[in-house]
Formats: sequence, structure tokens, C-alpha cells
Amino acid sequence: MLKEAYKNQQSVLELKPHSGRDFHTILMTAEKFMKQKKYKNAVVAYLNSILLNKANTPSYVGLSKAYKCLGNYEKAIKYLNLAKKNNSKTRYNFVINYELGINYLLNAAPYLAVSCFQEAIKLRPQNLSAQIQLAIAHELLDEPDFALMIYDKIIEEKPDFILCHNHKAGLFMQMGEFEEAAKVFKQILKINPEYFRANLGLGICLDKMERRHFAVRYYKKYIEKRPYSDTAKALAGRIIEIYSKKNTSSKKLRIVG
Repeated sequence: MLKEAYKNQQSVLELKPHSGRDFHTILMTAEKFMKQKKYKNAVVAYLNSILLNKANTPSYVGLSKAYKCLGNYEKAIKYLNLAKKNNSKTRYNFVINYELGINYLLNAAPYLAVSCFQEAIKLRPQNLSAQIQLAIAHELLDEPDFALMIYDKIIEEKPDFILCHNHKAGLFMQMGEFEEAAKVFKQILKINPEYFRANLGLGICLDKMERRHFAVRYYKKYIEKRPYSDTAKALAGRIIEIYSKKNTSSKKLRIVG
């Protein structure tokens, strides 16, 4: 199977007689290609490395990452499962399970990702990235209560973890719970007043809650931080719209009076 895959690639390396030295040289070349974002070249190099040493977990994992970067999640999953099968060193177990979970999410299979992230968390209970990804998997499975429970647990252990607060606020917004989301965004701004995305989130929440004059305040703060972004241009248009509606309402009130 690996030989066939190798034949279908245009090799950038010449295979030499089997030796540990050759294997490590090719592996280092593959890793260099990954750093240079030459993912197709990295695929060929990793395949060469595996041909020289099939009990070669780093190359299977590296190959999966190259395929992930190329957007071929099915092949990434295939080689991670081969890594799992051929792995004899426990130190790779976490990264294999974590990467499997990520690729299942990317391949629209969150139900398969859950068990991978759970296994990764068992191996490294303090790894916050795995916990966040597990919560995201539950979100995608339309299980917001599980996701919120995970976010709350992380925040309890690490109150200043802005990324977790941000995911929690985003989930509340998806649920239409804009008041709860606004509370989380305010908490983020207490932790870091310079976190401009929280101004945007808070502005949207206030806008949805029809507290538009307050929304404008936070929209302006976001624009101040990111004046040339496409989002800032859209917000400028929204501010004009809000002021326009406000002026129309004022005129109507005067007419009625």
C-alpha cells in the first residue's frame, strides 16, 4: 500500500540502502519542507521515510499533518490510524489522538472526534487545547449543555483564559442568549481591555438586544482598533443606519407631539 502510494508521487529524494542514518536524514528533510509550507514535497519525503522504516511513528504523524494542510482530511485520518497501529512508544499517543480529533472535526465527523479528544485528555488532563476542541465537538453535535459545562470547568481552573471565554460567548450567541453572551464579553474586557474582538461581540449583542446606542459605543471602539478591516467598514455602515433610524424616530415623535 505504501509502495503504491510512493510510486504515484513524483519523488524529490533518491532512495538509498536502508539505514537509520538515511531514515533520520529524510525525516529531517520532510520536517524542513513542512516549515517551508511545501506540503506536497513533505508528503513524498515522509513516504520515503516510512518505506525505510515502517515502525516510524513521527513520519506517519508528519504525513498526516502534511495531508491536513493540503485539505485531504481522509488521508490524514488514514495515516494517523496507521500511526496508532504501528506506534510502540506511548509518548506519541496524545498527539495521535489529538490530531485524529482535529481531522475528524475538519472532515465533518464530530461524533468520531469526541472519543479521540476524550482519550487525549485522559493522557494529558491539563491540556486546554484538547478540552476546548472537545467542547467544540459537542457544539457541532448540537449538545450545547456539554460544551458549556466544559467551558465553565476550564474557566474555573483558569479564570483569565480569554480563548475559552470567547468560545463560551460565541456559543451563547449561537443559542440566541445575547444577554448571557454580553456578560461574558464584558468579563473578557475586564481581563484585557485591549481585546478588540470582545468590543465587536459586545456591540453585536447589544444591537440584538435593541440597545443600539450602547452598541454604537462598542462598534466605535472596535473600529478604533481595526480601522482598515472589512468588519470596520461594515460597522461604519451599521452605525450610520442606527443613527438614521434614531433621527427618523425623533422626527416622528415631534410630529406626534
